[in-house]
Amino acid sequence: MEYYWDFSLVFANVPFLLEGLKLTVLISAVSVALALVIGLIVALMRLSRIPILERVAIIYTDFFRSVPLMVILIWLYYCLPILTGVDLPAVASGVTGLSVYVAAYVAEIYRGGIMSIETGQSKAAVALGMTEAQVMRRVILPQAVVRMLPPMGSTFISTFKESALVSAIAVAELMRQANYLAAYTLRPTEVFTVTALLYLIVTYPQAILVNILHSRLLPERSG
Repeated sequence: MEYYWDFSLVFANVPFLLEGLKLTVLISAVSVALALVIGLIVALMRLSRIPILERVAIIYTDFFRSVPLMVILIWLYYCLPILTGVDLPAVASGVTGLSVYVAAYVAEIYRGGIMSIETGQSKAAVALGMTEAQVMRRVILPQAVVRMLPPMGSTFISTFKESALVSAIAVAELMRQANYLAAYTLRPTEVFTVTALLYLIVTYPQAILVNILHSRLLPERSG
């Protein structure tokens, strides 16, 4: 049986999808910003010489890299209020879940970038009279950030795509809006085709930027 495509109802409701896309971009941007901060803290704890901080950081990264994001989101939105009485709004639950989940991967990127800097530079900086904090801030991190940009970029693209999972906790982002529209128009094939194109329009330029970073920065690293 031949399928007859009809995008008329979908195109008439594109503004409805764009409202969801705006929320998707906002949730992704806030989650990435928080993940950068949390991930740096966790990475520094992992690299510290204080055993308990190192152990806590290891448990954090291992836990959140082992548990599916969907489980984290559902637990925050449905289970946390039952256990603690803390009732987070859907958007706050989505941002929190995404942030702590992505931070576990960001922390490992930070750690890998910091550890890639030759130890001789740290020793030389200390010999010049710098404190460990100054060495990290002035010598290690500026160089490590350059090396971390390509994998960070890939992680941020994944974050944008994984934000679709927050639709499971009733956040009216792009995927949630698409589900509503598919049910309303009874044209799921057309709706999700347009939705896929919207994701592509946003993520493809990011992917190109990441490829440029890989081609320009990784040869420099190997050299």
